[in-house]
Amino acid sequence: MGLQFELKLKRGDFNFDVSGSYDRHITAVFGPSGAGKTTLIRLLAGLIKPDSGKIILNDRVLTDTDKKTHVPVNKRAMGIVFQDQLLFPHMTVKQNLCFGAKYTAKKTLKLEEVVKLLGLSDLLDCYPGSISGGEQQRTAIGRALMCAPEILLLDEPFNAVDYSLRSDILMYLKRLRDQLDIPMIVISHDPADLKQLADTVQLIRKGRSGGYGNILKLTDAKIMAG
Repeated sequence: MGLQFELKLKRGDFNFDVSGSYDRHITAVFGPSGAGKTTLIRLLAGLIKPDSGKIILNDRVLTDTDKKTHVPVNKRAMGIVFQDQLLFPHMTVKQNLCFGAKYTAKKTLKLEEVVKLLGLSDLLDCYPGSISGGEQQRTAIGRALMCAPEILLLDEPFNAVDYSLRSDILMYLKRLRDQLDIPMIVISHDPADLKQLADTVQLIRKGRSGGYGNILKLTDAKIMAG
């Protein structure tokens, strides 16, 4: 069980070659801008196809280039939250949340549970343009949860909010970590945030794995040293 992958992709001068096996509750993916973190998320989500490789989630093969297997995005059972959130501006918070549930027959969380977990009860009738960046981020996470994901992929969840609001997002992510049995992959280039969420980290540098293991040792010893 868990997530295993071996992925290779070439785009111009950029060569991506990363593998991993994640079975922890939260795995941090850490590296500088341009290292390939978002490329990893897009490959795992099925938004782009690797030149070669394999992705297996909970013993289910999602991608296998040798066998020409590529499960589409909406069939992967992955909840994806990009840093730009991509909420529907013409829909209320409640409508945005419920939109995710339309595309899954499997129901694991009720709307009321997601609203309570993420503190959205006072925002349900609001539109994205009238709420804060942190509230928009929580709504995007809630919409992903409503898709009944087997794993959550969070791409730079702190980038879209002011520094003062990061503690709020961290609080809600910790709540999800502690109360839900849904693994998460959280991408960031800021080790301070990740250290509060995860104890295991995958380092990525220039499209290559830079190490995997204890977040305190690897981020401090390898990334901080350059």
